Amino acid sequence: MVIFMMYYELWNVLWNWKKEFTAKEFATVFVSPNPNKVLYDMTKKGLLERIGWGKYKVNSQEEYLSKTIDIFRSYKLLKEVDMKYSLTGPDAVFFWTKGGYQINRFFGFYPIHIKVKEKELDRWEKFFITKREKFYIKGQPVKETLFGVFYVLYINTDFEVEEIDGFQVDPLEDAVKFCQKKIYSYEPALEMLDEMYNLGLEIEYKETKTNF
Repeated sequence: MVIFMMYYELWNVLWNWKKEFTAKEFATVFVSPNPNKVLYDMTKKGLLERIGWGKYKVNSQEEYLSKTIDIFRSYKLLKEVDMKYSLTGPDAVFFWTKGGYQINRFFGFYPIHIKVKEKELDRWEKFFITKREKFYIKGQPVKETLFGVFYVLYINTDFEVEEIDGFQVDPLEDAVKFCQKKIYSYEPALEMLDEMYNLGLEIEYKETKTNF
């Protein structure tokens, strides 16, 4: 895991250095006991792409995402379960805004927040283990470093849900309350929800222009 994070940091450096380079250029600039292995590993992980003999291209964030992480597939996986769940918090906002508002998540760190019933927790754990998906239970110790797409499970005795495009999601009222509790991050989302569903919240978000 530590090695991956080192490669991830190096990837950012390479992006700002050269979008395309040769193995010789890399070995000359970046001191390494085995530069060819570094390039091989980063290519295998999708951070780089080999475009010729000894030539490499740095993949953009979008390219890396499309090659290594299928976020839609991770959401779609929830349609395979026969258990009650509810996409909650940031995901409730994401679904109610029709994907229009997203914050604090990116290609390398994408938690999916879902409520689950306490009595079905064992079944959820077995489901994710069988599917080889990373997850952790909110409030319990994290056993591994989490990156990419993973699921955060919130244990509840029961909860209300509404359906959006075949997914079980927190009611709109709950999504609004979540935004109000985190107003500094979600005020733009409140304005969107207000406009989309005519909630009468009278929220108007405006970015402050500054000159330095």
